[in-house]
Amino acid sequence: RLTDSLNDQEISSNLVTVGAQYRPTDKLELSVKREQNLGEADPTFPSQTTIAARYKWNQWANIFFTQRLASAPIIPISDTSATGFASTGSRRETAIGIETKLGRYTNVVSRYQLENGISGTDSFAVLGLQNRLPVTKQLSLDLGFEHGFHLAGAGESFTGGSFGFSYLPSKDMRTAARYELRNQTGSLAQLLTVGAAGRLGDGVTTLARFQWSRANFQGRENATLQGTAALALRPLKSDRAALLLSYTHRSLTQGGLAGQAGTTDRSDTLSTDGLWQPLKDTELYGRFALKFGANSRQGLMNASSLTYLAQLRAQKRLRRAFDVAGEVRMLAQPSTHTTRTSAGAELGYWVFADMRIGIGYNFTSATEPGGLVLTQPRGFYFTISTKLSNLFDLFGTAADGLAGSSSYSSPSTAPQETSAATNADGQSAEAKPANAAQPKKENE
Repeated sequence: RLTDSLNDQEISSNLVTVGAQYRPTDKLELSVKREQNLGEADPTFPSQTTIAARYKWNQWANIFFTQRLASAPIIPISDTSATGFASTGSRRETAIGIETKLGRYTNVVSRYQLENGISGTDSFAVLGLQNRLPVTKQLSLDLGFEHGFHLAGAGESFTGGSFGFSYLPSKDMRTAARYELRNQTGSLAQLLTVGAAGRLGDGVTTLARFQWSRANFQGRENATLQGTAALALRPLKSDRAALLLSYTHRSLTQGGLAGQAGTTDRSDTLSTDGLWQPLKDTELYGRFALKFGANSRQGLMNASSLTYLAQLRAQKRLRRAFDVAGEVRMLAQPSTHTTRTSAGAELGYWVFADMRIGIGYNFTSATEPGGLVLTQPRGFYFTISTKLSNLFDLFGTAADGLAGSSSYSSPSTAPQETSAATNADGQSAEAKPANAAQPKKENE
């Protein structure tokens, strides 16, 4: 759902993705994926089809081919920090190339690239070099370089490079940093990312990430800054409680076109999530978040607001594979005297240990300034939720589960089951370490 207040535009899109991957031999891999919008397409997620093939020539080289056919170009709605410099104005892209290992730590990448933009089709021959240099057992350096030779069209050649390092001082601490620079059409774009994650003790982990970018695309300069810090509490010997605290700061400064005034957006979000299992067949999940947002533009007054969200979900097992759940969520903005409240009742069924399907009915209402109460669309909904326990083991829990888990004979639900949850930005709630580290129960 995209709301563009500046242009008075709102887009609600339902995107369905279907894909298939086939490996007829050990050396050949084929895949196809279709992304289809059932409603009006979001600018960043157009309907498209992607076809790919990869052939392992030998242990040193791979031949690859990719083809993207889209109904519209991919247009980022915010800044370039989310996807680096991967944004493109083309609807059709073709890439053919060879990945070759020069040695144990060095790869050579080459491809032929077609971009169909608003000014026509541009083709590039891209040659790149990627190298990882281990300095010590704890420190390694990453170097990358690529140049796109412009062959045809109205565009220009581009050159990009990156430098970074990763440092692992101990088994409980990991740090990494990366700097990227790209030059195209006479303008430079830069991206700096620094991150660290560590375990402070048994069941206590922390994470911090900082990202800064500065770019000039299509005559508009912008600079972005984003920082996140989080602390997770998750006892290793108990699966009955979890807590996550996080803080995120975002700021975007964007220049105007043709002498127009620039804008500055800022947001600070503080949130906490908790999971508590008072009984072996009952779980409670709660979330509270605060967001301070501000927007300013040259010649206009600064506008700011405080928004908060509160959410509570209870889930109870009826039988081994069935459960019922209820959820209440409230989103409020005191400065505008608006509130939005929603409640839902849900019946769930565990298809297998890590996948749950559910059907429910939601009740939603909104209060506008002046006390006006609006009834929002109500009705049935369908949800699918999964756990990440089989994919990740972030807390080092043994594969046979936690101590004392043999008495727990039902698939556990976790915070990620609140698929309708949103944060103070109105975006989908991110997966929490409490979910990602969810271990398998013995009886599962």
